[in-house]
Amino acid sequence: MRVLLFVVLFLVSFDMHAQTPLLAPYLNILGVSAAMIGFVLGGYAISNLTGNLLAGPFLDRYPKKWFISGGLMLAGVMLIGQGVVQHTGGFFAFRLMLGFLMAFVSPACSALLGETGKTAVEQGKIMGNKGLVLTSAGIVSPAVGSFLAVQFGYSQSFIILGYIMLVAGVFAGLVLPARVPGSLIEPSRSAAAAKRKPGGKGTLTHVLENRLLYPAFLGGFAIIYAQGTIIYEVPLLIQKQGLSPAVTGVLFSLKGLGALAILVQFWLYKVSIEQRAFAGLAVLSLLLYTMAIGVAIPLQIMMFLLGACFGMLFPAFATMLTVHSPRELYGSVFSIYSAILSMGAVLSPIIAGLIGNWHHSYFIAFFVTAGVCLAGGIHRLILSGVTR
Repeated sequence: MRVLLFVVLFLVSFDMHAQTPLLAPYLNILGVSAAMIGFVLGGYAISNLTGNLLAGPFLDRYPKKWFISGGLMLAGVMLIGQGVVQHTGGFFAFRLMLGFLMAFVSPACSALLGETGKTAVEQGKIMGNKGLVLTSAGIVSPAVGSFLAVQFGYSQSFIILGYIMLVAGVFAGLVLPARVPGSLIEPSRSAAAAKRKPGGKGTLTHVLENRLLYPAFLGGFAIIYAQGTIIYEVPLLIQKQGLSPAVTGVLFSLKGLGALAILVQFWLYKVSIEQRAFAGLAVLSLLLYTMAIGVAIPLQIMMFLLGACFGMLFPAFATMLTVHSPRELYGSVFSIYSAILSMGAVLSPIIAGLIGNWHHSYFIAFFVTAGVCLAGGIHRLILSGVTR
């Protein structure tokens, strides 16, 4: 079961990351301005955010397999549509629909994975392995995406990626079970759930009242904002320098290698998730500051180090969600988390496009990550006396 989920996650991550070096240059070829590119890229995140807000209750009520399989197959159609259209309006429409569909797929995968773990330690290892799978896909996929652009052109590349997504959806429908076999909810949690239902209190409200989840929510926003700035700025920088799209693919593959270098450090899972999150955010803030002030560090090294930070942070925040929330609300928890990630993905390319300055964009990303790091430290001090 868990292995099959990892295979599906690999295919999905491969397909989505392979688009990274294609989006901004392709829109530039279509004659879209820098500011408009930011809005188009941000539009995906807006539709993703809308879907995330709707997905939670459905994921908690119905088999998650339905949303994974059906969403992936429809997403494949949207990707093929992106390659077929030759004007900005059509591309933008397909991009919006793709974002809405993936809003159901990603939380469903994460929630289903979380249900397979019975203890906090096991859940931490599961999220770490999930990070390894996603990172492995993230290493090879940008280079493959760039290769496809060089060999077949941007339009044909989107069509090829669409067919891969269709195959992933069919595979998920054939191999994934409707429910997690042997998934047990601890008696105390079941009783708590039973008490909540008669009261009619919404699950989203219950999740938002859990203060222990705030560091994961804020931290997720910060790292996605930083990542969105990188995804926007780096491909355009390479294109402005007249370099091949393959260079962009190599840079993002280096970012994946940096994440992998951290994820294979299994001893880190013995360190508390709060300490890992604080250290990762602090180092990420420092790296963004050095990019903002223009320190002469090769971009290859910076991408590797940034990837290492993401490899530290993503599993830590995902583990926070599973440890501090009941299983019966995993669908809602990961939907809200994905919605917050979408907010970061919405704002970062739009702001970067409006600013139009590499250094200023990274200054803003630095203030976001450093601010969240500081807020997380204050939050930890406030709750230090709360029994966990």
